[in-house]
Amino acid sequence: MLSFSGAATLLSVVQLVANLLVIRWISPEQLGIWNTIIVFKSYALFLNFGVTNGLNRELPFLLGRNHRRVAKRIAESALFVSLAAAVLALATLTISSAMAETSQMRWSLQILGVVCALSFVNMYFGTTFRTNQAFLLFAKINVVLTGVELLTLLLPANYGYDGFLARIALIELVKLSLFLVFQPFPVLPRFSKFGFVFLISTGIPLFISTYLSAITDTFKRVILKGASSFEMVGLFSPALAVYSFNNLLPRILGQFIFPKLNHGLGAGDSPRSLWFKNVKFSVVNAILMAPVIVIGWFAIPPAIEVLFPEYTVGAHAAQLALLAGLFAPFQMLMNFFHTMKVWGWIYTLVVLKLTLFFVLQWVFVQAMEPMSGIAYGVLMAEIIYGLTILSLGTWYVRPRMPHTTQKFPS
Repeated sequence: MLSFSGAATLLSVVQLVANLLVIRWISPEQLGIWNTIIVFKSYALFLNFGVTNGLNRELPFLLGRNHRRVAKRIAESALFVSLAAAVLALATLTISSAMAETSQMRWSLQILGVVCALSFVNMYFGTTFRTNQAFLLFAKINVVLTGVELLTLLLPANYGYDGFLARIALIELVKLSLFLVFQPFPVLPRFSKFGFVFLISTGIPLFISTYLSAITDTFKRVILKGASSFEMVGLFSPALAVYSFNNLLPRILGQFIFPKLNHGLGAGDSPRSLWFKNVKFSVVNAILMAPVIVIGWFAIPPAIEVLFPEYTVGAHAAQLALLAGLFAPFQMLMNFFHTMKVWGWIYTLVVLKLTLFFVLQWVFVQAMEPMSGIAYGVLMAEIIYGLTILSLGTWYVRPRMPHTTQKFPS
């Protein structure tokens, strides 16, 4: 775990620094265009039918049980569907770009199509790294990608927004190349009714819950754009970079914890032990964030003023975004509910999250300056949602609580 989490953390930190450096070379209006249209990438995930989500849930269990034949069949179907989704995403955005009003928007949509297509395939390969040996291999890939992240900064530094777009596509392409060379579970794309049905039976409900939960990340841009302009969304970039930083460690730990929880359930671990194992990681994450938040609160305003003077208006929003990072790790507790497949509980929490993050951001953005309003809304939503999921999960695993027995293929 240490090698995987260490390499993934290094990559994520470099990505954060790179995103901040890019702000120096790209105008707020140009960043606003990209930060707005990138929302389509989240909606494009519908094209995958939840197949990758199902693979992420079932592949670790099947490999833990040594059911490699079944694992291979579902992986073949997952790769086929991922490639089909990639083609559809590329075609849709390429056609959409023809209707763009400006050449810059047209080029942006075309690059977004390439990025979405590559992302679909990369998501598939990412789910195949689900054994201890594969985690070590994934760590090596992340080290290489760290170097790529740094080297490709030359593109926006020398070519501005065009270089910025080319950099994003190039990184996805290099990632795919590494996955193809070092894939731990090689299969050919082959559609099978069994594999597809097996995956979507878990993948669709899991995808819907994960997707709806992830939609809350787009509320910041959509609500801010509705209340202001592309330029305001661009000026919000420092805060968006901080939100990405907040998700850094939870995302990394989640990639490790989720397959471990699934393997543990298959091996007979109790729901109570799995829950408190998940809670431990969330609490440790929050404790690690505390000193970063204290230091960052005082460091952010002068740092933005010196490094990114055009974005000083967004300094307070960036401070509030960092404070929200104290509660963001508790969203990682959804891994437990996904492992248990308790869909009623899952969708209750998803609806709560959607409501909190939309309503509170909308209310605060009406009551004060738009960027600060978004940041205050996110902070309050993180606090309420984090405490709620912690309370409900602890209540769920209390000793007298009956649990649904999961059925798995033999």
